[in-house]
Amino acid sequence: MKIGLYPKIAADGIRKNGKLYVPYIATCILMIAVFYIMHLLGYSNMLQNFEGAGTAKDILQFGAAIMAIFGTIFLFYTQSTLIKGRKKEFGLYNVLGMNRVNLGRIIFYETAIIWLISIAGGLLAGIGLSKLAELGFTKMINSSVSYQFTISADSVIMTILVYSIIFLLIYFNAFRQIWFTRTINLIHADKAGEKPPKANWVVGILGLIILIAGYVLAIKIEQPMSALMVFFVAVILIIIGTYLVLIAGSVVLCRLLQKNKNYYYKTTHFVSVSSMAYRMKRNGAGLASICILLTMILVMISSTSALYFNREETLRNHYPDQLNIMVAGDGFNENYDEIKDSMKADVLKKLDEYGATASNEIEFSDYVIAGFFTDGKVDIDINPMEQMTLDYDKVVQVYFFDIDDYNRMCGTEETLSKGEALIGVEGNIRVGDEFMVGDEKFTVAKRTDVMSGNLKHSVVSLIVSTLFVVVDDLDEVASCYKDKIDPTGIPMLQWSWNYMFDTSLEVDGQMKLSEVLNDELTAKAKEAGLRRGDCASREYQRDDFVKTFGGLFFLGILLSIIFMVSCVLIIYYKQISEGIEDQSRFEIMQKVGMTKDNIKKSINSQMLTVFLIPILFAAVHLATVLPMINKLLLLFGHNNLPLLLISAGLSLLACGIFYAVTYKLTSNAYYKIVSAV
Repeated sequence: MKIGLYPKIAADGIRKNGKLYVPYIATCILMIAVFYIMHLLGYSNMLQNFEGAGTAKDILQFGAAIMAIFGTIFLFYTQSTLIKGRKKEFGLYNVLGMNRVNLGRIIFYETAIIWLISIAGGLLAGIGLSKLAELGFTKMINSSVSYQFTISADSVIMTILVYSIIFLLIYFNAFRQIWFTRTINLIHADKAGEKPPKANWVVGILGLIILIAGYVLAIKIEQPMSALMVFFVAVILIIIGTYLVLIAGSVVLCRLLQKNKNYYYKTTHFVSVSSMAYRMKRNGAGLASICILLTMILVMISSTSALYFNREETLRNHYPDQLNIMVAGDGFNENYDEIKDSMKADVLKKLDEYGATASNEIEFSDYVIAGFFTDGKVDIDINPMEQMTLDYDKVVQVYFFDIDDYNRMCGTEETLSKGEALIGVEGNIRVGDEFMVGDEKFTVAKRTDVMSGNLKHSVVSLIVSTLFVVVDDLDEVASCYKDKIDPTGIPMLQWSWNYMFDTSLEVDGQMKLSEVLNDELTAKAKEAGLRRGDCASREYQRDDFVKTFGGLFFLGILLSIIFMVSCVLIIYYKQISEGIEDQSRFEIMQKVGMTKDNIKKSINSQMLTVFLIPILFAAVHLATVLPMINKLLLLFGHNNLPLLLISAGLSLLACGIFYAVTYKLTSNAYYKIVSAV
């Protein structure tokens, strides 16, 4: 055969099957463009002059890796669908004298043509949109804008390399499908329907158990560290359960509809239900894929938008005042108060030198020790290296606080006797009227809300449970733990002094004073043998917060666009392939009296029956995993559940509207195929 024959046949095949290949190529172009943009922003020097953009660049580098992995998986899935629609054509080529090697050459040229168009289109789109993406990204992270247009040779080369490998793997997969399929099966591929499936209750019940297990795991988790440990386990269980439930459950649904004579034996429902019953295995898998993609979109947008729009509150939770001083030491030391007073005097002296005064002051000292809470006791002698099965829900940080500091911060006049404690609990632990920390016993005199007023600033983190213990003599209580050390030889007891205040200085003055105080406190802490001494400026930290959360939100938007387009493509191919399969059935029904209006009603019945399932399941998935997402967001310092719920609701509404529009457009494509007689 002439060498030019194969490229011509390949090009004709793509052209004649344009309704299948055009959306596929458009998706490839979009994925390549997004990968180029992410790689450009993440790896090039475009953002090198942007203050604090390092974290955001790391996020985009992570996003580029995700795009490469997802692109491989999704394009494999889509190419398999395309090849299935072309098997009859390849079977005819085989009958006319072409062997498997010849068919492999046609597939090679088809893949090469699509690769060339996709790479060229994707790079052109990526380069063309890169400046717009950069401007949007810099807007989100509040960085200065550069109007210099940049084309990164490294990003171009990496994009070509990554997607060349992906298309090569796609070619091998497509060739494998043709090579191992008999000629007769190729010719009759479009008529190879499924056998009437039986309702597999075992698979359905197993899937339901796995799905419920994932739900319970997501709902039950109470601490962020535990959520981080089991997040992927819960996600995998939910994904597996969704596939099994929808594959088995869709068969059961069809059987129930067929047994309902008042529903089934109607022109509107008869053809659609009988058609669905013969492809429910594939239908269930397709619906599950759509459901998982929708859930991923909802989770990403809900969480990243909540982080982004709550960034100011999160920043203020971490840094309540303009300047935030923290000095920390290991173990018990009777001289800590003297060190604290000396450092405070130096701070006030520097304030005076800069012509500033401290206002809205928050000052306190505390001791912290961690342990494992069980049966009313905080066990501080557990070795974490030996307790590999440590239950993070029972890990607790104990903050010892002096009654004088408590009264000053809360404006109260509480008094305590020796052995008594005023306590506050944040987390899932339950403390009775008496409790022990190590070998020391305390009687609860009163309880307080740890997160009320200025007390919340004494708690460094909420990623594990917190026990806030106010005592009458802080030094006396702390001295009971002075001999406790961890397996590495470091004292378990940690002391800290926190001094936070506002000033009358402008932003630049605050940051300059912060640098001076930080250098001085670091030197004095080292001189005193302390572990830490620093001063953090809220304005300086603002950049890091904005860039981190802005980068995550930007990544969430880009990935959601890709996942949504992928979801649309799955729905479109599902409609096209099922329309081709159902065309002959509707043709027969029209010959026996079925009208065009009946066809439309039947299609609407089928679409509403099938395509409501994924969005409903996705909504249930989202509602179930929201508690776990809320716990994970605590690791970022986000503690605004109402905002997360609002973000989830708006995301679900927007996704539902987009899904409804997609359903309408693709159902029209299905109608045109089945009614074209």
